[in-house]
Amino acid sequence: NLDFSSTALQTDIKSIKKAARQGVVEELKKRINNIVKENIESAALQLKEGFKIFWKENPIATIIPGKDYLNPKIKLLIDDSLDVDEQSELKNYLEKWIDKEKNLHLNDLIKTSKINFENSYARALCFRLFENHGVLKRLDAEDLLKNLDKEQRANIKKIGIKIGRYHIYQPLMIKPKAVNLKIILWNCFNNKTRRERCPTFGLNFLKNFETNNKEFLLICGFETFENYIVRVDILEKLFLKILSSTNNNQFSISSEMLNLLGCGKEDFEKLLKLMNYKKIDKDKDVFSYDFKRKDKKKIKKDNVKKNINNPFASLKNLSLNN
Repeated sequence: NLDFSSTALQTDIKSIKKAARQGVVEELKKRINNIVKENIESAALQLKEGFKIFWKENPIATIIPGKDYLNPKIKLLIDDSLDVDEQSELKNYLEKWIDKEKNLHLNDLIKTSKINFENSYARALCFRLFENHGVLKRLDAEDLLKNLDKEQRANIKKIGIKIGRYHIYQPLMIKPKAVNLKIILWNCFNNKTRRERCPTFGLNFLKNFETNNKEFLLICGFETFENYIVRVDILEKLFLKILSSTNNNQFSISSEMLNLLGCGKEDFEKLLKLMNYKKIDKDKDVFSYDFKRKDKKKIKKDNVKKNINNPFASLKNLSLNN
C-alpha cells in the first residue's frame, strides 16, 4: 500500500536528500583523491584572476590575503561534511602547488630577499628591489648605488639584476607569466574589488591607459609619464639608442626610436619632454640632454647609515593601496 500522508512524504524527501548528499560526498572524496595523487609538477591546476584555483576547469579553492602578498592563504570550496583529514590533505597539496608556482615563476624575486652579500649596501639594494616586486626606480636607490664599486655591481648583475639608466629591475620578473602571477597575488592581498588590469603583453608604449595606479603599473613593468606608460626594458633600449646618436649633448629623432616604442612622432616628442629632454629648435627634430647630470634625491647620510642594515626600515614607506 502507498502512504501519501504528509509525514510519510517528508520522511521520503529526507531519505532522498540524505542519499543524494552521500552521493555528492563520495564523489568529492573521489575527486580529492584524484587531485592529490597527481604529480605536483604537472598538476591540472590553474590560479585565475578571480583568485580561484581550478582543477580541470572546476573551482576547488580560493586564495585569500596572508601575511604578505607572496604568501596567500588557501580557502577550500568544498562540502563541510568531508572529513577534516581529507580537507587538510587537499589544502596542504594546494599550498605546495602555490609554492611550486612561485618558485617556478618568481624565483629570482624571492631570492633577492635572501641574498647574503658581504657588502651591506648590496644587501640593502636587493631587499629594496624585493620590496618593490622586482622593479625599482633608480632614483629610489641612488643612496645605495653610489656606495657600490664596479665589482659589487658586477656581482649584483650576476644574479639577474639589471642596473639601468632609469630602473633597477629583474628582466625575468617582467615576463608574462611572472607578471600574471604577481598581479593576481597583489590584487588579492590588497583586497581589490575593482581589479587593476595589466597592459597587454607585447605592447611597449600606451597612451591614456585605463589603469593609473603607478605602483601597480611598475609591478607590470611599465613606467608612467603623465598619460603615457612605457615598458622599463624598452626605456633602457631607448636610452642606449639616444646615447649612441648623441653628439655634443644633442640628438635627432630617428625612425628606429619611433619603431622601438611603436608610437607616432607627436607622442614621442611629448614623451621626450616629460623625460626632461629639451627641443633645441621647434622647427627641427633635435633634442638635448646633459647625460652627466645626476638626477638624485637629497638623502641625508645619517639616514642611509641608520637604515642600511635594517631591511625592514623602508617597509613603513611602502604603500599598496594607492
